Amino acid sequence: MPLVGNPTAKKGRMNSLLRRTNFWIAFVLIAANLYAWNALGAPAPYVVAPIRDPEVVTLLEYIASGNHSGEAWQVTLTELEAEQTITWYLKRYPQIPFRHPRVRITSDWIAGEGDATIAGLQVHIGAKARIALQDGLPVVTILDLTLPLPPPIRSALEAELDTQLQRADQLPVRFTSAEWQDGQVIVRGVIR
Repeated sequence: MPLVGNPTAKKGRMNSLLRRTNFWIAFVLIAANLYAWNALGAPAPYVVAPIRDPEVVTLLEYIASGNHSGEAWQVTLTELEAEQTITWYLKRYPQIPFRHPRVRITSDWIAGEGDATIAGLQVHIGAKARIALQDGLPVVTILDLTLPLPPPIRSALEAELDTQLQRADQLPVRFTSAEWQDGQVIVRGVIR
């Protein structure tokens, strides 16, 4: 009588094949769902020209020329000028995975939103913050943060944001005042 095979081994191979198949079906469904959610749920990009604000350019050139330590400066930025300047820097540094910035300035808070590429997916993110000055440096209090991400990734991004904000100490200027108005901010400071 021919030996047909071990029925237990066949059952194990079949279960393994089914688990693998179920995994791939679930993976494809999740990927399709994320793609549809991302493609259909994302608002149309808000696009502005990549233009550095002339006051910012003048200040940076003045600082770079040297020997101006202790001199006062002032820059006024509207929402559009802020968006254009941010877009200019993002275009210059394509390794930053953020596009289409939109800024809203009020006397109580500033809000920003745009599209970020995270783990290969494009997601729309936003934040609302209050910015105060302490010892010549900006202190940012996040009021609201919209990140459609799982908690571990969200926590990692929030930690990175905090790290970046702490680098303000390396700026070549110190801030003396910031007047937040509807649609614009007037910032004054001193060159270090």
